[in-house]
Amino acid sequence: MRRVHAGGEAQIAALFEWAHDMARTFDDVNFTPLLLSTIAAETLIVFGDRDPLYPVSMAFELKSAIPRSYLWVVPSGGHGPVFGPHAPRFAETSLAFLRGERPFE
Repeated sequence: MRRVHAGGEAQIAALFEWAHDMARTFDDVNFTPLLLSTIAAETLIVFGDRDPLYPVSMAFELKSAIPRSYLWVVPSGGHGPVFGPHAPRFAETSLAFLRGERPFE
């Protein structure tokens, strides 16, 4: 983060605080359980078990709120486990999901 944020430590701290605020409130988005319960499509929720911004418990809350949802918790996955070293496994798993397979259950 230090390489790409010219504002230094103050900017990085502000970004982390902003992200943590999003996890603590529903004011920024309307992803309330009531709204999530209206999702009708089969949904794959992908969450890293080592996400520094959002606790993995949030993934289970999403899973319980969205009918017909499936949860894949990526072992050793951080925030955005669909990128970086986990990207090939994500592509494999998401394509399997789209084919109707559930390799993560």
